[in-house]
Amino acid sequence: MSSMESLLPKALEYIRWLAAIPGGRGSCTTQERQAGEYVVQELARIGACDARLEAVRGAPSTYRPFALAFSATLLGIVLSWALPGKGSALLAALLNALGAWGMLAETDLASNWLGALLPAGESTNAMGRIPAAGEARRRLVVCAHLDTHRTPVFFSSAAWNRAFSALVGTAFASMPAAALAYLAGGLFAWEAARWLGLAAGALQALALALCLHADLTPYSPGANDNASGVGVALALAARLASQPLERSEVWLLFTGCEETGAAGMRAFLDAHPASQDKPDFFLVLDQVGIGVQGVLTRDGLIRKRRTHPLALQIAQRASEQIPQVRVGWREGVAYTDALAATRRGLPALSLSALPSPGGDQDAHWHRPSDVMEHIDPGAVSDAIAFAWQVLLEADGVGAWAAG
Repeated sequence: MSSMESLLPKALEYIRWLAAIPGGRGSCTTQERQAGEYVVQELARIGACDARLEAVRGAPSTYRPFALAFSATLLGIVLSWALPGKGSALLAALLNALGAWGMLAETDLASNWLGALLPAGESTNAMGRIPAAGEARRRLVVCAHLDTHRTPVFFSSAAWNRAFSALVGTAFASMPAAALAYLAGGLFAWEAARWLGLAAGALQALALALCLHADLTPYSPGANDNASGVGVALALAARLASQPLERSEVWLLFTGCEETGAAGMRAFLDAHPASQDKPDFFLVLDQVGIGVQGVLTRDGLIRKRRTHPLALQIAQRASEQIPQVRVGWREGVAYTDALAATRRGLPALSLSALPSPGGDQDAHWHRPSDVMEHIDPGAVSDAIAFAWQVLLEADGVGAWAAG
């Protein structure tokens, strides 16, 4: 068995252990911390330096900020009907504008008024480091998130998910539209503004109800999302411990609260800023256990930010070196930890697998069915091989000189 082939059983063992934690690994929960402690133990056993936990303040829920945004806009709409007049119309315009700004900023991982009004929770990052074999010229960060998502009904099937995605898009668009309508209503006594606001309110009320429902559901076991990413990252750490990169120090980062706003990654970027002398590259492994591996060319939920050109260049070179591993290129559906680095101008590559179109596989994204039995060893093997090749390419001088 080759050294690369020997990594697969290790990765599957890690995935199995994490997915078996009772109750899932929700953000800011004891189970999330249990996962972090397990990872630190494994990093120390592998031989990584400075294996440790770092405290993170994060959001316990991804849905509460959106519920607050919809509540604010609905309050404005209700006031426009309860107290008709110029003042209530302008207040409704302001509240809809605030809701739109907060929701856009929240999905773009930017600070905003929604987060400031909601309580934070205690989360954690797990970390370790593999020194370079020679002089370290750069820092490569291999990242995978520890936490799992809740299991609301709108993730229960592909049809439900498409319907919810459409609702989120239209509900968000209704906020600035209602803000403009109410502004016109307040400035020019445009009576139709209230009726347009009422239509927007119907969409927002439905979205609010689904957000409230989501926080009442249990957490996913998270075998694919994202024990698979953690398992692959730990397997790579084992390989790196015996075969370190020549020019790059590799940091292993396992983040908390990715599902609720990437707080773990943002905390890492704040606490360990990039250095001009040793530039960073981030490889994010998120849902790599089922289907065909894919490189995200854009990342984000509402605003899609383009992946850094250097990151895409490194991925292209890696793909050319191992043509036996099938790799697709696609736009992300939601944000990953890579978005936090991309927003700061750092090269960050997100690797995420999807079932082949027309096949009988399912990603089990944010569902109770995201269990070990559905993990595809072939997909995990491909993720290990491609991620390793990405690290080799990122370690090379040529890719950075060309970038």
